[in-house]
Amino acid sequence: QLKEILILGCGRHIQPISPELHKFIQSTGMKLEAVDSRNAASTYNILNEEGRPVAAALLPCGVTS
Repeated sequence: QLKEILILGCGRHIQPISPELHKFIQSTGMKLEAVDSRNAASTYNILNEEGRPVAAALLPCGVTS
């Protein structure tokens, strides 16, 4: 099943997403939501529990850029 949204957990703080990455994700038909990893995990769990087709990529909260 194709995912409708990719939740990107950026670590402890929200980081800007490169236009290239944003364009690539959109080209797959998914929406991209970039938030801090704690909120990304919570959002993923809620959407998954609702049965929504969702994917997540999470960086540990201790990671900084």
